[in-house]
Amino acid sequence: MRELRERNYDGSYTILTDWLRPQREGALAIAVRRFETPPGKQAQVDWGHLGSIIEGGAERQLCAFAITMGYSRRMKAVAATDQKLGTLLRMHEAAFMELGAVPQDLLYDRMKTLWTGTDDRGEIIWNSVFLDFARYWVSLQGCAALIGRNERQDRIRSKYVRRNFLCGLQGREPASLSNLNSELRRWIAEVANKPVHGTTHEQVLVRWNEDQFAMQPVNGRPPYPYIDEELRKVARDAYVSWMGSRYSVPWIYAGKEVWVQNRGASIEVHYGGKRIAAHVPAVRQHQLVTQHEHHHGIPLGNKQSGKTLIHIEQTAPVVQRRPLAAYEEMSAGAAL
Repeated sequence: MRELRERNYDGSYTILTDWLRPQREGALAIAVRRFETPPGKQAQVDWGHLGSIIEGGAERQLCAFAITMGYSRRMKAVAATDQKLGTLLRMHEAAFMELGAVPQDLLYDRMKTLWTGTDDRGEIIWNSVFLDFARYWVSLQGCAALIGRNERQDRIRSKYVRRNFLCGLQGREPASLSNLNSELRRWIAEVANKPVHGTTHEQVLVRWNEDQFAMQPVNGRPPYPYIDEELRKVARDAYVSWMGSRYSVPWIYAGKEVWVQNRGASIEVHYGGKRIAAHVPAVRQHQLVTQHEHHHGIPLGNKQSGKTLIHIEQTAPVVQRRPLAAYEEMSAGAAL
């Protein structure tokens, strides 16, 4: 107002503020360039929180792994009860096998499972095992400029799953994790991947035809050789727990700490660098997988009352024998 007065402005202050208000609002609007990926170029990956599940009397977190193609928006999702690296890698490969191909790039937000921090330049320091996995299957995209966009898109996908899929389950909640995943697969096939997308205004499966021909085919490539292992303690009944089921081990290792390894086709138990048990993976939760030779000869133990007792046998008193001279000396002493 002061500057305008110096230039002979004779209008009111209100007129000036009425004119400035829309100018200020317009200055806050920032133009952005829309980013669209070409077919087969990129897929976005993230976890989304779904709720919880009671397993074996304990409550565990329920989360959903989701991978979405950037061009066609085709989605693949599966529910799990942990976000461990081994779980994440297996779900990646299951998605690749189902799609029959691999995108050129995978885009992530800063998932703690995958990155260990940042360097002096602010660049992501990737988990070394995951970095090797990514080089085995795809190229790796971790550009900081794309992270903000990916985080927002992940929130949109998570809300879509919760508000559409979970709301459709109200009143008929699944009884198990496997039932939940069956419902999730049906929802993806019938709802998520069929309609016309709100942004592209094209059917997801129509654009998927372009996506898949531009991707890298799997061509029977074997799984990444990752060994998922954890240190576990063998219970007194000579079983060890793994992924919600229990596997037998030779009874002599009861109470000892062993390494349990998931090798895909088998569950192995190692102690002191030696394999002591190998099992076919359980087909359901809470399954007891037993090899009877592991428990052959296990001692039943001696029954004990648990009380500390004393046993006394009463006998006649013992009389000490002495020579007669000793009695004579005692009598002489008494007379004095």
